[in-house]
Amino acid sequence: MVDDGLAGFVYRSGRWKFQEEPLERFVRWALEEQLVSAEVLPRYRRVYLVVDGEQRRFRRDRWWTSQKSIADQGRHEVMRQRQDAARVEREARQKEQEEAAERRRREVEEQERARKAEEAERRRLEREEEARLRLEEARRRWAEEAERRERERAEREARLAREQAKREEQERQDLETARAWWGRLSPQQQTELFTAVAEYAWRESSVRVGVPEKPMMWPQYARGVPVHVADKRRTLYGIVRPSPDLVAACPTLAEELVLARNAHEARELAAVLPQGRIVHLYLPEHEQLTVC
Repeated sequence: MVDDGLAGFVYRSGRWKFQEEPLERFVRWALEEQLVSAEVLPRYRRVYLVVDGEQRRFRRDRWWTSQKSIADQGRHEVMRQRQDAARVEREARQKEQEEAAERRRREVEEQERARKAEEAERRRLEREEEARLRLEEARRRWAEEAERRERERAEREARLAREQAKREEQERQDLETARAWWGRLSPQQQTELFTAVAEYAWRESSVRVGVPEKPMMWPQYARGVPVHVADKRRTLYGIVRPSPDLVAACPTLAEELVLARNAHEARELAAVLPQGRIVHLYLPEHEQLTVC
């Protein structure tokens, strides 16, 4: 029995298969050239056989076989080569398609990146332009505000200067008026006046008032001279000879005791201070008029 070296090619499975034949038949087929020694192509050199219930693998590179099996192996090899070529072509085509798809994907990604970069740049430029416009607007407002403040400062300074000049002029005029008013009295008459004020305060109010050595004309009392009680608090007692022409600028004078030299001065003061407490000290008028 020949159980190795003889095989037939099964086209459907694409494999060689062991064949067992009696030795006499094998020899007859060989002599009749129905069997020839054939080379096994590399793809088909593995062959399987069940031995003792276990499938085992063998490797053979030559068989005794028929011309038909050799032809079937050749046809199968051609078919496999066509399949391999088709597979290679299919894989190449698939690879090319995948590469093309990858290129398209990258192109789309690149276009998207470019679009996003362009959009980001556009937004950045817009933000810069908006910031520039805001800064220009802020600078314009700052300049306008600075100009307004400078204008207001100049106007305020001009107004203050005018007011100061007006006050100084008024002060000068008031001082001239007061000097003219007090200039009616000689130094002796002024001394006589303040002595009479002290006597009046003691006689009428039982208080002693301080007689100023150098009488000071106070603007808030219409350039009259204030006299104070000779106590610790120096309470204001009255105002001596406020100028009638300056009384209108001193409304609080109506609340104070006003002391005039004589009836003539009292009438002058009463004309501009109708609600005031005015008393005169009965000093002679002719001496005063003579001095004037």
